[in-house]
Amino acid sequence: MIRFLLQIISKDDHNWWQARKDNVAGSAGLIPSPELQEWRTACSTIDKTKHEQVNCSIFGRKKKLYKDKYLAKHNAVFDQLDLVTYEEVVKLPSFKRKTLVLLGAHGVGRRHIKNTLINKFPDKYAYPVPHTTRAPRADEENGRAYYFISHDEMMSDIAVNQYLEYGK
Repeated sequence: MIRFLLQIISKDDHNWWQARKDNVAGSAGLIPSPELQEWRTACSTIDKTKHEQVNCSIFGRKKKLYKDKYLAKHNAVFDQLDLVTYEEVVKLPSFKRKTLVLLGAHGVGRRHIKNTLINKFPDKYAYPVPHTTRAPRADEENGRAYYFISHDEMMSDIAVNQYLEYGK
């Protein structure tokens, strides 16, 4: 599988986006939008299922009977298909501290790599201590399991990109 970064120039058209290879000078080209890709994949799946032959004879001869699997009762199955065609990548401003981010599909060993690095090099690597806006419990110490800050502090930190990720 070939992977490269594309810089999206325009998303004005619903079906086709303008993009160019990141860090490569030159003109932009067209790529299908994720919605168009999902529609194409769903249509090809429907076409494949329509042309399956079913044995309807007790004598073993195949009678051409086409099944249409995209019926109203099957819509939920098609809606649940995981048809990821693009993974969004965002360029972040540089952090003051060195940050190592491990990316990979489920089950490839990110946790094992992280734990191995932390155990072998405890002076260089550590688990991040998350920030939270909730009040500390009686047995919790600020900076140990969490950094406890106010909602306003967190919102101002988010506004100036102080966090690699955040959520509610």
